[in-house]
Amino acid sequence: MKLIIVTFFLSILFSCQSNLSQETKEKINKKEPFWKIRNQIINKNKNTIEYPLKKNTTITELRTNRIYLRSNNCQFEAFVDDVLLYKEMGESTKNGGGVSTNFDINQLLLTSGTHEIKIRMYPKYNEAVFGEGGYVGLTFSYFKNRDLRTKEYNLSMNGEHGIDLDQTTEQWIDNKGELGSPDYVEAHYEQKKPLPLKGLPIYEWRSTFDAQVDFDKIGWRNSVNLKEEDDDEKKDIRSELTKEYEKIYEILSKKDVAGYLSLVKEREELVTTTLHYRENEKELRSNEFVKIIKDNDYEIEPLFEETFQLEYQGYGKLVMFLHKADGEGIIKLKNKKNPAEVVHLEFRFQRKEKGGKLTVI
Repeated sequence: MKLIIVTFFLSILFSCQSNLSQETKEKINKKEPFWKIRNQIINKNKNTIEYPLKKNTTITELRTNRIYLRSNNCQFEAFVDDVLLYKEMGESTKNGGGVSTNFDINQLLLTSGTHEIKIRMYPKYNEAVFGEGGYVGLTFSYFKNRDLRTKEYNLSMNGEHGIDLDQTTEQWIDNKGELGSPDYVEAHYEQKKPLPLKGLPIYEWRSTFDAQVDFDKIGWRNSVNLKEEDDDEKKDIRSELTKEYEKIYEILSKKDVAGYLSLVKEREELVTTTLHYRENEKELRSNEFVKIIKDNDYEIEPLFEETFQLEYQGYGKLVMFLHKADGEGIIKLKNKKNPAEVVHLEFRFQRKEKGGKLTVI
């Protein structure tokens, strides 16, 4: 069981690198080719346009935008405007397993306009390249005023049938319209362009879509490009980020709930506001995190700098550390009573203005 959301003593945070388990070292070594190829693809496909391309909105209803993701026979990452929405990676894909779930995306859209959707597809766990398989499907929709009965599909993204990313040349389309009506179309296969996956270790697909929201949030849109600071200005973003993680650990090692809530305040306000949480729902969400932080059944796993993979998102405006062994967040809490239950505490950092400090968003 994996959850996304820690405690220990700062004195052992980055010490004793020789105590990194042999199993973890082997996993990191095995994963090195993955990170190398992934970085090559990211650098090769660097955007010349940053999204969103803002458009003024006139809608007044509360609108919740969603993407329904489904997959099989592959691993994948899904990004909206270059910020991770969801990933399905690891052993769960070994035998072809995948995902079939709706994901809200308002918290990544930030404003009305044209947005980018990006899917990185990888072969199944423990496979180096794609064979005949690999499938990711996407369906774009929204509903109004928190009422799922008002759901409507994005017609420019193939409506309720969505988009199928795979190696087939046809896509099944269900009946359209009402039987007997002039606009009725019987279910059929439609031709589509297959993805050239076979023999590749990674494939990246991109498109754009329009979405409207009833808000206009700055979020990280106007933040400093941290990757450019690191590459062009030779700022040591890695060391700066490490210090921020040290501060987080100090807060959590003391079980400083107030300090933690202050740390993530801007992020939580952004998420709960854009997803139209009611006050009691905001409280429930906050209590869920606090409960785990205070729970003595969870213990933090030691961190080692050699496991840190620097990750940029948001076209370089967001930065974080991922664990080289599994691609998850570097901070992991393990349940002492049930070691199979692991909680990941993940953070994205921005710099709001030149010369400012890194802050959680």
